[in-house]
Amino acid sequence: MPQKDQKVESKELQDSRDTLKIMANDTFKRDITAYLRSRYPLFFITTNEEKRLLQFLDHYSKVEGYQCYIWDCFRGLISMRDGEVTNVTSGNIKDPNYILEHIRDDAISYVSNPDGIKQKREDGVRGIIYILLDYFRFMGTDENVNPDVERRLKVLTGLDSIVTTVITGPCYKASSVVENLIPVLDFPYPNREEIKQALWQVVNGVAGKIEGIEKKTKEMEEVLINSTSGLTLLEAQIAYSKSLVTYKGWDIKTILEEKKQIISKSGILEYYDNFVTTKDVGGLKNLIRWIRDRKSCFSEEAEKYGLQKPKGLLLLGTPGCGKSLTCKAISNTWDMPLLRMDFGKLFGSFVGQSEARAREALQMAEELAPCVLLIDEIEKGLSGARSSGRTDGGTTSRVLSTFLTWMQEKIKPVFVVATANDHESIPPEFLRAGRFDEIFFVDLPNINEREEIFEVHLKKKKYDIKNFDLKRLSKESEKYSGAEIEKAVNNAMLQSFIDKKRKMKTDDILDVMKNIKPLAVMREEDFASLREWVEDGRCLKANAPDIQKEDIGLKSQKDLDI
Repeated sequence: MPQKDQKVESKELQDSRDTLKIMANDTFKRDITAYLRSRYPLFFITTNEEKRLLQFLDHYSKVEGYQCYIWDCFRGLISMRDGEVTNVTSGNIKDPNYILEHIRDDAISYVSNPDGIKQKREDGVRGIIYILLDYFRFMGTDENVNPDVERRLKVLTGLDSIVTTVITGPCYKASSVVENLIPVLDFPYPNREEIKQALWQVVNGVAGKIEGIEKKTKEMEEVLINSTSGLTLLEAQIAYSKSLVTYKGWDIKTILEEKKQIISKSGILEYYDNFVTTKDVGGLKNLIRWIRDRKSCFSEEAEKYGLQKPKGLLLLGTPGCGKSLTCKAISNTWDMPLLRMDFGKLFGSFVGQSEARAREALQMAEELAPCVLLIDEIEKGLSGARSSGRTDGGTTSRVLSTFLTWMQEKIKPVFVVATANDHESIPPEFLRAGRFDEIFFVDLPNINEREEIFEVHLKKKKYDIKNFDLKRLSKESEKYSGAEIEKAVNNAMLQSFIDKKRKMKTDDILDVMKNIKPLAVMREEDFASLREWVEDGRCLKANAPDIQKEDIGLKSQKDLDI
């Protein structure tokens, strides 16, 4: 009988080893192992996938030899091994205060107790782990202090024992009293192998109901896995199920639309459907050339050659001159999904919440890599970084530090495009060499670029540009931004529609332009200051030199100085 039990246990252990190999990633496994083997008494794991995390910890504890208990305020204390409720002789184990007292007593029993530790080792137990589900709700914040829990947590962090406490939750929240005592690990999004298993779980459930679905899934497996990268396993299965229920088969557009809605629910990242190409960007030839040249840097050939993948761009310049539009063109040119991160929405009201949101957003971007991440008008989100210690307890500076560290150390190809209108509000560490591949200054379009922009917008409206005097329009629109030129075309088209629905003409656009005062005229001093800053060689110019088209090439005659 014991031999049979040993064989069963051996198979169970091997199954856990095999499962553990495909779960999470090497970084997370290394970090959690380091905390446990160094007997760190207390740490926090952030995740939106409690079930998946518990599965990981179950397999991990079996392979590494840990005795695990799960606690929540509804069921109390449960043994992870057999799922049985653990009875205690005194106190209410469901009480959030008492569970910490119970853990403390257990931890103290192994402090300076080599015999007890030796006995555990002989029983095959390396250590004891208490997993407190959603305990952050009881930890308190600076706005809602819970001094009893704070003190108990501080006591736990001071014990050197084989007992470790792991708190879980979707985001880390704590008061400043215990904030720095509790390290935080982020449980990674599911990898490709985990998504593959989740996909086939859905397929196996409908195999007898949808003819040929297994064969079709094998043919589309790679595409289907890519379509849900960056989602939780549950979210991925919901997206797959929606396609199967609606179309009795695979519809990638439906899956991607579901993915877009799920990502947008976070309120921090937006997933864009992008149809903008470099042809839609009038002017900015130097910047467009840079973008096209870097496309090949993401290839396997470039990696073998030793080239680094591009990190990102910082686009400085006047509003309405095509910075955000260029980012969309990068996404399309490089065939990468486009994400937009709202830096202002990272900041939450709880201590640690902002940093957790930043880590979550960046982690999601990495899971969707290769991708382009747009951070529009970043100076608005970073404007308080210099005075952060006095105004917001250092939250802005910590979020900035999280972001800069990630930019410096990220391995996955997330190409960051940050735009800014005001260079003075950007912290100097953000402009340091190495953060971005390049910093470009996007100026007002010159006379040739304005002609191109008029051409782009007229073609969008299905007009024949031969019927317009583009040179005159370009000349009369000096100091106009691309957005203001677009406004002039739209307003002129509206007036033409009101006036007997006739076709728009050059004079209609010129008439409308008389009522548009360019922002560059209203804020002339601000733009002059920015250009002066650029002229010191701090960045490259996105615009091509202002050369009249008729001056390019050979002249019809040569003027000799006789």
